[in-house]
Amino acid sequence: MIELDVEITEKAYSRRINRATLEKIHKGVHNYIIVARRFRDVNYTAKRLAEDIGTNTRYLSAAIRFYYGSNYSELVNKLRVEEAKRMLSDADTTMTMEEISYSAGFANRQSFYTAFDKYCGMTPKKYRHDILARNADEAFELIIE
Repeated sequence: MIELDVEITEKAYSRRINRATLEKIHKGVHNYIIVARRFRDVNYTAKRLAEDIGTNTRYLSAAIRFYYGSNYSELVNKLRVEEAKRMLSDADTTMTMEEISYSAGFANRQSFYTAFDKYCGMTPKKYRHDILARNADEAFELIIE
């Protein structure tokens, strides 16, 4: 019940922010977090992002919720998991799971495994095994055809 009240409050709050401001913040989030890949920096916080964009954390939170349907931490973790999936899919990588987790922006191995399981429904190790096996099968099929 508390979560529902918070969600209603955030939606009401984001309706009070004008559309141009929301779009400006969205563009800033996109440029700083996605394009500049700041999601990989463990120390890059919502407060720092808000400062870089020139807004406050409340407006930032409302814009992220409006455009991405999540909060700052969820958005960053989704991007980190996608980055980790990219690295895990590279058959030539010699990186360990810990190196991949740090490179993707996770503070520790446990937070990496927790987020990965949340968004992928499996461990990073299982994902790597499955994706490499699938890629090998696809390559084999191309050779046969």
